[in-house]
Amino acid sequence: MDYRPYFNQNPQEAIKRLSNLRLDSSEYVRKSVGNALKDISKKFPELVKSELKTWGTNKAERQVYQLASKFIGTHI
Repeated sequence: MDYRPYFNQNPQEAIKRLSNLRLDSSEYVRKSVGNALKDISKKFPELVKSELKTWGTNKAERQVYQLASKFIGTHI
């Protein structure tokens, strides 16, 4: 099943689901989350920026944050 049309119409749902994985124990998963949010930020920068503002500053979150914020220029 292809979920992309659903998430295109409901980007906040995709952002929420991805954000829930930002502290995953796997670095691979965290990098994937950051890259996915970076891609979403191309089309929905304000939604991603709004989510990133709610994050903490621990090492794992900073790693994801740096990837996710590449195109929207926010800083932790």
